[in-house]
Amino acid sequence: MASWRCLELARGVGTSILFREAAALGSLKWKRTATAAGASQITNCLHSVASNSKREPRPVKTRVMTQERGSGETQTTADKYEAVIGIETHVQLGTSTKAFCSCPSEYGSEPNANVCPVCMGLPGALPVLNAAVVESGVKLGLALQANIALKSKFDRKQYFYPDLPKGYQISQFDIPIAEKGYIDVDLPVEFGGGHRRFGVTRVHMEEDAGKLIHAGNDRLSGSSSSQVDLNRAGVPLLEVVSEPEMRTGLEAAEYAAELQRMVRYLGISNGNMQEGSMRCDVNISIRPKGREQFGTKVEIKNMNSFSAMQKAIEFEMDRQIALLEEGERIKQETRLWEEGSQQTISMRSKEGLADYRYFPEPDLPEVVLSQEYIDTTRANLPELPDAKRRRYESLGLSMQDTLVLANDSDVSLFIEIYPMFYSLQIIPKPIEILLLAGNIK
Repeated sequence: MASWRCLELARGVGTSILFREAAALGSLKWKRTATAAGASQITNCLHSVASNSKREPRPVKTRVMTQERGSGETQTTADKYEAVIGIETHVQLGTSTKAFCSCPSEYGSEPNANVCPVCMGLPGALPVLNAAVVESGVKLGLALQANIALKSKFDRKQYFYPDLPKGYQISQFDIPIAEKGYIDVDLPVEFGGGHRRFGVTRVHMEEDAGKLIHAGNDRLSGSSSSQVDLNRAGVPLLEVVSEPEMRTGLEAAEYAAELQRMVRYLGISNGNMQEGSMRCDVNISIRPKGREQFGTKVEIKNMNSFSAMQKAIEFEMDRQIALLEEGERIKQETRLWEEGSQQTISMRSKEGLADYRYFPEPDLPEVVLSQEYIDTTRANLPELPDAKRRRYESLGLSMQDTLVLANDSDVSLFIEIYPMFYSLQIIPKPIEILLLAGNIK
């Protein structure tokens, strides 16, 4: 409770701090810290978050075989292989209306309350593009240092599913809004730290499908019936496709966490994985170290946290290595992560591009942007997480402090505006905050 009171004090000066990870721990500790922008006067209640929320390495469940090397050393089975990991991330945009109609884009509404002939796919209904979707796509593309297309278009992606009433999804295929970018990641200090740069293949705009609710079970298997909620149908998405440059579950989880920070800093999405506002599909294959050719790709879905993503990848790496060691073939398929059993299970065979039968969307014109519009959007971008971390480092902060402070834009804003409010006597000095919080150690 004391930790929440600390955060409420910050909220009282106009900063909405929702550092859920810290609050869930319930053990925020305060100490005096020299911070950026003259904030050496303020106490830092978030320093213990990084140490208390460390990810513990997942133990390897599969059989680990060894073989003798010429020098007398042994080599484990895992040492013979490396993973090739890419991530497709769907970011649900925080627009007030859907992508192609005026229905509200709200989470938690009554089922099928936010629907109209357009998002229900009724005959004769025509889509109209929401300009805020394009603006969000340009912002994210610029933040990823990607090339923004002055002309892009929408396409129809054909596939049948009960929660897709039109029988196709409006997406972008060969000319996306942005492509060839990258994202910079600082790995946690407790795992050795280090800096990584991962390429981003493309960012494209599309609409979401509806949602199936399976009665009696969390998934289709074992359910007595299924119901369709079309509130989510037509909600705008940005799909971010990474290059297959990650090699461990930790790198993949940190890439996704950095992308979440980026969309929150930009203000285009809340990025909440629990609500489905950010969904990550992981593509993973295994190959012997030193080989350039990729192995058979397996897609993993249904991961609603970064720790689940890391565990799912590590399980799948173990599973695929065990199959290769036993001389079996890896099937190209989509698998689901089951949190309860801590394993992936087969869902369906993986579709290929030809199955989608893409063709240009005839009901929407091209998206045409001017260079002036792009330059204006770039000039109005906020300071992004990586730039903030570099600035904090230049001020002499340790990497541990830097990662904690820059993790949340509201937290870093409070840290930086505190001296101004303190000097104006709008908020109390640090020792009074400690007394009010009742959290002095």
